[in-house]
Amino acid sequence: MKTLYLVRHAKAGWSADAASDFERTLSERGITEAHFMARLVHERDPRPDMLVTSPAVRALTTAETFAGVFDIPPESIIQNMEIYHGGASELLDIVRSLPDDAGSVMLFGHNPVMSELANRLGDMKGEAMETCSVVRLDFQSNRWSEAGPGKGLMVWHEHPEKRHTR
Repeated sequence: MKTLYLVRHAKAGWSADAASDFERTLSERGITEAHFMARLVHERDPRPDMLVTSPAVRALTTAETFAGVFDIPPESIIQNMEIYHGGASELLDIVRSLPDDAGSVMLFGHNPVMSELANRLGDMKGEAMETCSVVRLDFQSNRWSEAGPGKGLMVWHEHPEKRHTR
């Protein structure tokens, strides 16, 4: 079995230092939510084998926050520019090319593509992923290359605001 966690980056803002969309940083709320969600996932599930992220500052910072909570060295995070530029089909290609020795992978990216991928793989019934949402999808295959539309079972979908309203 393979487990894929799709993580939409935490809440970002526009700082005076951000010269472009790529350089946008997490807001204070985003930093708080990233820590909250990382701890929530850590309490619920085992440490992922691999973290793969868009290199955009807001996604990379979210991935680094999760890595810190899971005690994963930040230098082991894999950055892939295609996550920033690509659509759901390109992200599915990334998933299909993951090494089979990784049983669980967290993929950090951006909307609307992350929501599209989650809906394509695990039928979220058109749900959108809020900032810092995490979706867990399980695949019955032992090979990432077999991941595809409708082949993922959505085990859970959590986001900070949903957790705070319970």
